[in-house]
Amino acid sequence: MKKKTTLSTIVVIIIALAGFFLEKKFPELSKILQKETSTRTTKTQEGVLKAGEYQAKVVKVVDGDTITIQMQDGTKAKLRLLWIDTPEKNEGYKLLKDVDKCNTSKKKMKQMGQKATAYAKRNFHVKDIVKVKIEGQGQFKRYLALIWNKNNELYNEEIIKDGYACIYRKAKYPEYLEDLLKQAKEKRRGLWKDYYKIMECLCYK
Repeated sequence: MKKKTTLSTIVVIIIALAGFFLEKKFPELSKILQKETSTRTTKTQEGVLKAGEYQAKVVKVVDGDTITIQMQDGTKAKLRLLWIDTPEKNEGYKLLKDVDKCNTSKKKMKQMGQKATAYAKRNFHVKDIVKVKIEGQGQFKRYLALIWNKNNELYNEEIIKDGYACIYRKAKYPEYLEDLLKQAKEKRRGLWKDYYKIMECLCYK
């Protein structure tokens, strides 16, 4: 029994000395390992936001239908805005798919995506305090949400009405959005002005 105890003590001392040696010899490695451990612990402790209404601060406008916010407790969340679908501004599967479907160029599709993003940035500025209604969590850990701008306008409606988004038809949405989309098309608002045929393809095909 005494031999086993002595052996265990020796192993503990060796591990401690090895750790001390690594920290002195390779301080950067030690910092990286500590940071990695801290990050993993934080991610493990993070919970999923419950459905409900929140007051939150705008952190970043990613594109026309994706916004990152910060909750009052400091938690950051990426929102995928419900009901809407805007053109892509970056390379990716969806952009290539839409380009092929609508028989257009990547350049034009990216221009449309950039204009939809610019529209979102006119509605939301970094550090704006806004109302958010989270209804669940979708792909890529993004929260499905409605969001109101500082003028208390429901952005998910306004972007369709102003002609910078289509209706996302793969999920449930209010029927009145069809009227808003139709009006934007008829009055050639937003992207309907310069990209009418592409918008017609994206929104109705």
